Amino acid sequence: MKFIVEKDAEGAVFPEPYARTIKSLAAPWTLGTTQIWLATDEIRPHNGSDPHKHEDKEEVFFFLSGKGRVRVDSEEIRVEPGYCVFCPMGSVHEVINDTDETLRFIAVVAPPFPQKIGPLKK
Repeated sequence: MKFIVEKDAEGAVFPEPYARTIKSLAAPWTLGTTQIWLATDEIRPHNGSDPHKHEDKEEVFFFLSGKGRVRVDSEEIRVEPGYCVFCPMGSVHEVINDTDETLRFIAVVAPPFPQKIGPLKK
């Protein structure tokens, strides 16, 4: 068995206007996963992820706390705890926190990213 505790995981910390911290929990470089990558993501108030796509990966977001918006291609919805959003391969997607609270969610990508992402801090 392999395990990781979120508070002990390295975080990829990004500057504004994409101020967020992504902690890879289940990844090839943490637990040795081969089919999925799972992380927690916290987007600071009035920030968001950059619009981007993964040509060969699916992504799912499950929202834990806060409120915000998700865009997938030309569609947009408001999200809050309990929402689960699927981003198909090749879709342009972004998560936007337009509130004064931190937006926290779980992201799952398959197949997994092959290497660590972003500037890492503990």
